[in-house]
Amino acid sequence: MSHRSTDPHLAQRYGIKNKRIPSWLISAILIAVIGGGWLVWSASHFSKPEIRSTLISFNAVDSHGIEIRYSVQFKNLNKAHQCRLIARDYGANVVGEVTEDFAAGSPSQTRITLIPTRALAVNAGINSCQSL
Repeated sequence: MSHRSTDPHLAQRYGIKNKRIPSWLISAILIAVIGGGWLVWSASHFSKPEIRSTLISFNAVDSHGIEIRYSVQFKNLNKAHQCRLIARDYGANVVGEVTEDFAAGSPSQTRITLIPTRALAVNAGINSCQSL
């Protein structure tokens, strides 16, 4: 039998503590609970955005236009929405831009839009979408 664990004089002299739960474990549990809660909140909050847009395809029609097919999904059906579509050339310069409006009430839409360009466009995309 060890005298170290039963003799209070030796425990005080050598700094031996007979705690059942170490202090670092309490800190670790507290950090895990707060960090885990934040991770759950951020995952649920940012995985369901107000407006979700998806580029389906684009097709260069000629040197003066590119056709884009895309879909948008809206969380708030009571507001009108707006999306800005852009076309880029080989050097990634913006050569065309169109703003499309969406009326309130529709949860999702898929559209095919022609973006007029000032030069040959090689790709097109959705620059931004916002609620009005």
